[in-house]
Amino acid sequence: MKPLTERQQRVLTFVEEFCARQGYPPTVREVAGAFGIQPRAAVDHLAALRRKGYLHREPGLSRGLTLTPRSLGPVVEVPVLGRIAAGQPLLAAENVEETLPLPRSWVRGDEVFLLKVTGQSMAPVILPGDLVMVRVQQRVARGDIAVALVHEEATLKRVYEEAGGLVLKGDNPSFTPLRFSPEEAQEVQILGKVVGVYRNLEGRMRG
Repeated sequence: MKPLTERQQRVLTFVEEFCARQGYPPTVREVAGAFGIQPRAAVDHLAALRRKGYLHREPGLSRGLTLTPRSLGPVVEVPVLGRIAAGQPLLAAENVEETLPLPRSWVRGDEVFLLKVTGQSMAPVILPGDLVMVRVQQRVARGDIAVALVHEEATLKRVYEEAGGLVLKGDNPSFTPLRFSPEEAQEVQILGKVVGVYRNLEGRMRG
């Protein structure tokens, strides 16, 4: 594989991190904006990355960039959970539906899992059918999106501590926040923080 220039490596890293964070690739204008350059210059950098085998572009789509296997480097098999049951180990075989290979650089050595999203409470940020990557941890910062176990059911919400209690709030205003007194909050288990969203754009609006 041909070596990259310093600028090409920075553009490739931006594309990788954007995909990991947003779950879809950046547009040419978003690449240009990130580096303070003209869209024409961004097109040239992306074209060089395609010629060198790091990127593929689907014609006619503004978000048609994809990372090639050689750009991703070493991969890690990350478990995909279809459900989370109370009283079981988080990554128990009963919960794991499959595994998905993700770049080791995305996982960064953390204990992570992917969870299938089924509800609308986090729309429009996170939609049904998305996969969220969750880093296993028991505490999160105020406003972080987390997976919590409430009354034996996993829920995806932003976490806020208020007056010693706990509020789990979705981004969709149609859903009422879940509020827990200090005593009730003891029964809520934070399973991890959402650190990435992966979305299949097939069949959805393409920008």
